[in-house]
Amino acid sequence: MSYDREPKYLHPYIASKLPQILSSITGKLPAGHVAKLVSAHRTPNEQFKLFRQGRIFRNGSWVKVGAVVTHLDGFVKKSRHNNLPCTAFDVGIFKNNMYLGDSPLYKHVKEGIRFGLEWGGAWARFKDMPHLEMPNNLFFKNNLEKDQGLVWQYYLQKAGTYQGAMDGIFGTASFLSLKKATGEEQRNLKAWDKLYAAYGALPEQIF
Repeated sequence: MSYDREPKYLHPYIASKLPQILSSITGKLPAGHVAKLVSAHRTPNEQFKLFRQGRIFRNGSWVKVGAVVTHLDGFVKKSRHNNLPCTAFDVGIFKNNMYLGDSPLYKHVKEGIRFGLEWGGAWARFKDMPHLEMPNNLFFKNNLEKDQGLVWQYYLQKAGTYQGAMDGIFGTASFLSLKKATGEEQRNLKAWDKLYAAYGALPEQIF
């Protein structure tokens, strides 16, 4: 897997609870097994690479020819992993430091439900056993886009470039503040890295 395992790209709610979540899952595993973070943020291109697994492009569309790992391509249909900060992550189970890609032990990832998260293993259409994500009720005003905007506004407020309303609406004032603080015109990895390096992880309490 080439996508990012760093917790710094996780949403503050998830990041603040990650050690407890992994510890809780590990506590359900046999001796010698441990749960670790194996996927946090993914770029659209990284998501598309996963989407292509088990598919070929035929007659103008992607056709399933084998086992698929996701129905989200990262462009037309975005994954929660594509959010920045990302609102989903995948757990890997390791036995004596060896990654178990397929194991009935992934049923224990449902421990994440105890922390308010949604478990992919409970989905009806496509079961994603290693996957946990934030449900809508955890977002600011139950709105993903406003929640994402609010996280960035908090960073820009700490940077001293944003004095507007903390409403999650990332409009002209927010983008100008982003440019002043990071030199970037878009909310991208470069901008996030600069803000994270300067101000560290945001506390869950901002929500």
